[in-house]
Amino acid sequence: MPPVRRWHAELILLGITLIWGGTFALVKGALALIPPFLFTGIRFLVALVLVLLLWRGSFHRWEPQTFRAGLVLGMLLAGGFLLQTLGLLFTTASRSAFITGATVVLVPVVQLLLQHRRVFLWEWLGAITALFGLWQLSSPHVMGWNLGDVLTALSTLCWAFYIVVLDMQTRRLFGTFGSSVQLTVLQFAVTAAGAFLAHGLTAPVIEFSPPEAWWRSPTVWLALGYTAVLASVVATLAQTHYQRYTTPVRATLIYALEPVFATAIAGLILQEHLLPHEVLGAAVILLGVVLAQFPRVRLSEALQR
Repeated sequence: MPPVRRWHAELILLGITLIWGGTFALVKGALALIPPFLFTGIRFLVALVLVLLLWRGSFHRWEPQTFRAGLVLGMLLAGGFLLQTLGLLFTTASRSAFITGATVVLVPVVQLLLQHRRVFLWEWLGAITALFGLWQLSSPHVMGWNLGDVLTALSTLCWAFYIVVLDMQTRRLFGTFGSSVQLTVLQFAVTAAGAFLAHGLTAPVIEFSPPEAWWRSPTVWLALGYTAVLASVVATLAQTHYQRYTTPVRATLIYALEPVFATAIAGLILQEHLLPHEVLGAAVILLGVVLAQFPRVRLSEALQR
């Protein structure tokens, strides 16, 4: 096979980012009809079954370290998705997307905690800038943070730890496609189990009265199919394969477009539109993301010389 060109890989990563951006509006629409934890459980159960069927030859032999890594990553993934999905009940798809986008600036701080990696000045500036953007986006002097914003902000901690732990664990494991599939399966299984457990514990105490049965709604099935097949299986495996053909810096900057896509799609599907102060906050968050990548850009340039 001919080598994959960088622009080709980056175009695919851009498509993945567009897919991720579409999940916010679709999930937001579905949550009017189905409890959030039940939705998340079904989503990852479907994704799990698909991976098991499509790559069933990858599970003949399990390494103990792969199993342990999959469990840890699965718990972080479950925490991120459960908090984010629950948060969408109380906030808009656009706000959720931009708050989630601030995960990137938290990663260097988590690396300091777990890997004792030095945090560069530009990364601190990026984090402070993004925090100011979050404040402007939520505008406590106008309407204040709602419960959905808080839950989504907590989910970014899970995402930041997930990114760093994923990097740490995959460097220790053999970089084969089979090990990647095994890690993916374990993460999907833990997330599905956690979601169903959360639904079982909260269903008796949380009143949920949808206008119609969720299993009869095309909106719910469209959201489940999109998130399970495209956003979970296709995007995860494509990211795993193609990200290696570009630099981490360029990949991160591409992923930073996710909230921009999410806002545009939410405007088309849900008729959501950011207010002027929210637009300013969103722009400042993106600026913080770019600033946080600046030392890595300089390092990448130096290594290429």
